[in-house]
Amino acid sequence: MFLLHGVLLLAVFVSARRVLSRMVRPKDALLRIHYLFEGLFFLHIAWLNLRLLNHLSMMLPFPYADGLLAGWDRALHLDWAAYFNAVVSRPLLYDVLDVSYTSLTPLSIVVLVLLILFGSVTRAREFIETFLLTAVLCIIIGAAFPANAAVVTLVPDLSTLAHLSQLPGAYHIPHMEMLRDPSAPVLLDPAQLPGLATFPSFHTASGILIIYACRKSWLSIPAWIYSIVMIAATPVHGGHYIVDLIAGALAAMLAIKVVKYMNEKNRGVATTRGATACAAI
Repeated sequence: MFLLHGVLLLAVFVSARRVLSRMVRPKDALLRIHYLFEGLFFLHIAWLNLRLLNHLSMMLPFPYADGLLAGWDRALHLDWAAYFNAVVSRPLLYDVLDVSYTSLTPLSIVVLVLLILFGSVTRAREFIETFLLTAVLCIIIGAAFPANAAVVTLVPDLSTLAHLSQLPGAYHIPHMEMLRDPSAPVLLDPAQLPGLATFPSFHTASGILIIYACRKSWLSIPAWIYSIVMIAATPVHGGHYIVDLIAGALAAMLAIKVVKYMNEKNRGVATTRGATACAAI
């Protein structure tokens, strides 16, 4: 299915590109279709490679950092247990946060699609660039801080959570155990590659990137609402320590600064070359 989706996206992108190359005055709608499927195809391939890199990086022999991350929470007076208990004791809130956490990937695609369809192609490209840079940062840093899950480390008696359909924030543990067991075969299935980086929190970083991509537009308020709810879900449904959220926010802001600097530098180079060419004429 992954291969089929990639072929379909590539087919539409190539077809639109061929039609555009034959048109003297390309239609705006066709241009947007071209940019949309170009971006979707690129993300389709990049996302698989990022997930593979994330899983392979977790085979590095760094010790589990749960004790360290929990200690940083305590040093910053961040009470993960109190927050977790407050959420778990409210079933409706618990379910809403669960939906928001698991919907990040489709919502990110929706943001990209809306940006392109409503003419913000530059903003959409910026969103892809910051998204990829942040993912690489989280994977590289996260490889040095592998962790089980905050719920496993900080809840004294897991039997108290038996009323829940599944242990929250622990979905990645079987994958971590497989990768870190030298005697077990490693199976990497493109359809089963959950995110494994705990510190920094990529979900938190993604929420900030969505807000940034939708700034000063009609998407801004929905982006703020969704991102706040989704980030609030990460300590429970993502298995994150609260310090992971801080690190994720810093990673996103660094990526935004780097991409903004590089784009401004590229525009400056292009302007200088244009001025030089005009002077030569």
